Amino acid sequence: METRQEKISKHYLIIGGGVAGIATAETIAKNEPGAKITVLCEETLLPYFRINLTMYLAGSMEAERLAMHPAEWYTDRNINLLLNTVAERVDPQKQIVHLRDGSQLAYDTLILANGASPFVPPIKGVELDGVKTLRTIADANAILEASQHAAKVVCIGGGLLGLEVAGAIAESGGEVVVLEAQPWLLPRQLDERASQHLQRRIEAQNVRVLLNVQTEAILGDGRVEKVRLADGRELPADLVVISAGVRPNLDLALNAGLKTNRGIVVDSAMRTSVENILAVGDVCECNGKVYGQWIPANTQGKIAGLTATGKDSTFEDWSPAALLKVMGFNLFSIGKIAPTEPDEFVIAGEKEGNYYSILFGQGKVLGASLIGDTAPSRIIKRALENGDDFSYKVQAETSLQEMLVLFS
Repeated sequence: METRQEKISKHYLIIGGGVAGIATAETIAKNEPGAKITVLCEETLLPYFRINLTMYLAGSMEAERLAMHPAEWYTDRNINLLLNTVAERVDPQKQIVHLRDGSQLAYDTLILANGASPFVPPIKGVELDGVKTLRTIADANAILEASQHAAKVVCIGGGLLGLEVAGAIAESGGEVVVLEAQPWLLPRQLDERASQHLQRRIEAQNVRVLLNVQTEAILGDGRVEKVRLADGRELPADLVVISAGVRPNLDLALNAGLKTNRGIVVDSAMRTSVENILAVGDVCECNGKVYGQWIPANTQGKIAGLTATGKDSTFEDWSPAALLKVMGFNLFSIGKIAPTEPDEFVIAGEKEGNYYSILFGQGKVLGASLIGDTAPSRIIKRALENGDDFSYKVQAETSLQEMLVLFS
């Protein structure tokens, strides 16, 4: 069988060209100049920022600007990009990766950065033409093409991605309905009052929101025509976009015998249960969590690069922050959203059309939600992460204006 890469010197093989994989490659190249680095990418395009796909959908970013780096950036760092290349199986004993085209790649250190895939719920009719998900540029182009001929669009899922997709499609003038199974939007990021403020802003932009609803079926004769809800209502639809979260791509890890839970289980240095194999980004589970966000994925990639080159570094727990970035306004959320202890309290309110909410406990910032004006977010995030003490400055009776002065 043909061997596309002989095992000579130290070879770092990275499966996945997302932000975690490229951060790993960059860190290895920086710490071991001249290292032999190979990155496998399933897509035919240079690695790009998935986080900006909804901006591309909305027309506020051209496809050319999505790329992380130009081709020469990889060449200059001795990073061998293999595009349109799919890993089929990992043999940890022989330290070989088998590719779909029948060839093999040997490695000294393997980094799994093969990400996640959209979760499609078991709803009748998801196979119909006109039902889409968003994960790649190809997905975005398919949605753009379909939305040009779609007067009525239904987005199943009112999470961050679902709202960004809905806002992007609404920019083109389509009638958009968002279906959310929870009692309010973004229940993991916002309390009910903040969510109500968010919903008013969203619905002012030609996006209708239905809460507490379950999708029973997607109906049509070969192509989507309507969506039936569990309560019997039917919504006309020319296009359905499902944004029901993602699931880590675990097939390679499972077949290789790596320990998995919700993701590939790694320690704080991004090492898996199998020697010479690391995992990073959306595919891995660290500190008992699958983070699924850009910042921890980038950080994990850097740590994996240091670990691979023999340097000590650890991934600490990360305070998740959510940022909605498409619908013409900003939303920032971090930490806890509601009090759970007697000494915890929230200072919240609206000012000049913006919404502010900060949760305090034992004199410290425990969480915050900002809608519209997110200028205080950087100071709030730093205060939360540093455990800054506000016990002599903020009490439950402190006014919204007084609180905002502290974070301006």
